[in-house]
Amino acid sequence: MLCEADYAAAVEALTGLCGVGIKVANCVSLFGLHHTDAFPVDVWMKRILTQYYPDGYPYDRYSPYNGIYQQFMFAWYRHAQK
Repeated sequence: MLCEADYAAAVEALTGLCGVGIKVANCVSLFGLHHTDAFPVDVWMKRILTQYYPDGYPYDRYSPYNGIYQQFMFAWYRHAQK
């Protein structure tokens, strides 16, 4: 059952569905399944990662809370753009 799957298994199962890509699978994992390490990357996150993490985002450093950090980065960046 998907709600009992770990993060990797959930993403694999979700991306196996027609029309579900990695971004949506990560959104479902983070917001629906509460996998706090899920890290959805949309156009806004691509901008943040390019601008502030040119050498790559340190996923290992922030694990298992990458999804929480992603939400703060997204909210901060969107607010700062106004």
